[in-house]
Amino acid sequence: MQISVFGLGKVGITLSACLSAVGNKVIGVDVDRDLVARLNSGAFHACEPGVMERLATAGPENFTATTDVARAVHATDVSFVVVPTPSNVLGGFSLRYVLRACRGIGSAVRSKPGHHVVAVVSTMLPGSSDLRVIACLEETSARKIGEGLGYCYNPSFIALGEVVKGIERPDYVLLGAADQQSGDTVLAVHRTIMRDTAPIARMSPVEAEITKIASNTHETMRVSFANMLFSVCSEVPGANVDRITEALAHRMGRRFFKGAVPYGGPCWPRDNVAFSVFMEAIHTPSRMPRAVDLFNEEHGRYVLRKILSLTHAGEMVGILGLAYKPGTPSIDRSFALDLATWLSQAGRCVLGWDPLAASEAQRVMGDRMTGVSSAEECVRRCKAVIIVNPLPEVSEIDWSQAGEAIVIDCWRCLPARAVAQLHHYVPLGQGPDRNLTTWMQQAVGEYFDLLTD
Repeated sequence: MQISVFGLGKVGITLSACLSAVGNKVIGVDVDRDLVARLNSGAFHACEPGVMERLATAGPENFTATTDVARAVHATDVSFVVVPTPSNVLGGFSLRYVLRACRGIGSAVRSKPGHHVVAVVSTMLPGSSDLRVIACLEETSARKIGEGLGYCYNPSFIALGEVVKGIERPDYVLLGAADQQSGDTVLAVHRTIMRDTAPIARMSPVEAEITKIASNTHETMRVSFANMLFSVCSEVPGANVDRITEALAHRMGRRFFKGAVPYGGPCWPRDNVAFSVFMEAIHTPSRMPRAVDLFNEEHGRYVLRKILSLTHAGEMVGILGLAYKPGTPSIDRSFALDLATWLSQAGRCVLGWDPLAASEAQRVMGDRMTGVSSAEECVRRCKAVIIVNPLPEVSEIDWSQAGEAIVIDCWRCLPARAVAQLHHYVPLGQGPDRNLTTWMQQAVGEYFDLLTD
């Protein structure tokens, strides 16, 4: 198939690589001339797993990059728009990059014979397709949907570090098609790269827009629910959050259901805010997404409080895992950096290590955190070590080097052989080793009798 991809960021270049590696003819379009030059010369490097291998398989005969919008549109049958939709000052998603891309595509379609389909992948507020994007395409192309012009809202469900997997082995394909032919065309594109049979959800563009943002909001709700149980179990003697969430998972599923640190990243926090401001705009109750967002902030302060209670001003505290999640260099809304900032403000000397995000984190943090060259160095030098991300590397550390240090495991991810080497191991999410009756009498007192009378 002849395909153009507008926007060659992490998702756009991965989509281009997957499409071209299986024999589709793909033209990537970006406004960054240096990026385009590096892609065409072979000097480009992507850190996302699987991208470089697929670009090598595709070769220049199946993938080229350009800044020439008209050339890309005239040479292809369908254009995927994968550009940023940054949060604006009101909490919504700005369409300025989407509309700029669509104006260019529409203008090129005006002078192109035959039919052309536009598929927007970027996350947008519900109603964006019908109110603004389709109107822009119809005006600039001088065509109507179904009359030489097609449109589909086709968001991806991906996670950084696993973008290839999300594209080639999706949980499902979401097609918000303005016309039947467009949905068929976009589905045909997906079937060229899908490694497994996945469900197909076909609906209107606005339904697809609601589905996309609701998906992310629901996932944050699950994370927060597990984190609520995490805090309860951290206080109650004899309680273990993992045993509880594993039991609940028999009815509720396991996905995003592990009590640990607050969520972060480039999507979840902003999507909750965006959905709530949209709900307010249409005069529906918006408390649920706002409550999840508020709880996420409160949970971060709870974890901080537990760590402060175990450390002292002037002590050196190490953080293992600085990215917002393992497997990516992204520090966007990373809890580890919030934690490092708070600990520094509380008089702790903070050291940080991450296999992928260390340099970027150090650049952002400045003198609030000192970077170290290895996890072992962090363990050797610190009075307390906090496992903020469940990095696979932490299980390979020689934990005997920790000496008398406190090791605070936010994910309970250390294997038993590692725990056996530690003098002081604190798995948050597990209650203290105390008598439950004595603790309850001290913590709740006679009020528990009133609650149970």
